Amino acid sequence: MKPRLHCIFSAIAALAILPAAAHADEALTQTTISIQAGGKPVAAFVLPIGAKTALSAVANRVERSPDRMHFSGNVQGRFKPPAGAEIVLYGDDIVVSREPVGAERAKAVHDLDAMSGPDQLYRGRADAAKLTPDEWARQSAIDAANMKRLAEIIDAFGWPGLRFAGAASQSAFLVLQHADSASQHKYLPLLRDAVARNDAMGSQLALLEDRVRVSDGKPQLYGSQLNGDPPRFAPIEDEAHVDERRRSVGLPPLAEYAKMFGLSYPQASAPASAPASGAAAVR
Repeated sequence: MKPRLHCIFSAIAALAILPAAAHADEALTQTTISIQAGGKPVAAFVLPIGAKTALSAVANRVERSPDRMHFSGNVQGRFKPPAGAEIVLYGDDIVVSREPVGAERAKAVHDLDAMSGPDQLYRGRADAAKLTPDEWARQSAIDAANMKRLAEIIDAFGWPGLRFAGAASQSAFLVLQHADSASQHKYLPLLRDAVARNDAMGSQLALLEDRVRVSDGKPQLYGSQLNGDPPRFAPIEDEAHVDERRRSVGLPPLAEYAKMFGLSYPQASAPASAPASGAAAVR
């Protein structure tokens, strides 16, 4: 039994800690740990591209190939993400796979990740309600540059969802959420498709749907958008069922959400210190 355990530990560790490519133009790899049910993945850990992650596992049955290992029957494992604490993994059907990632995709994910800071440079400040016109102009210029690069990425790879970009997919959403109306209309269907295949968060789609509807002069569906001075919720379609719709996409009840902006709900009235007009769910 011991030699078999040693073999499994060695094989899985070798898969997870492959060194980064020796040359910048060579392919990197990305490791994914997926939880299976009935032969289909139901959840997954997508590790950063090129991450050197210590990973080991044992199971009753192991199927190996050069880029994939399938563990089934009392799977027990451990992995340690970069700069993170060790995580225990267990279940009955787990697949660990690695995918070659070309330099262009790696750069796209890097660029998406780098957009998060600039996206919040001004709007993310505690005193965002007091930004000057010049500061908003600078933020708008950043938003336009971010959207230009996001459009290039989408043209090359499609919507950069969770499978493509991992955590950086959040940056893609934020950039589109803060983009011009034409871009939002153009790429909203792609985000809808990504949510339908579990490659993006339903809450992201809800926020963008609301923003586009309000921009078009229509009532919002999820109550994420505020306007006016003092700020109030923009009109909500079928408001009696808004919390049901919010719950379906993982958003908290509207009364809880209102507190984030110093408002009450359903009587949304703002104190003097509340955010200025235009406040919204995601800055």
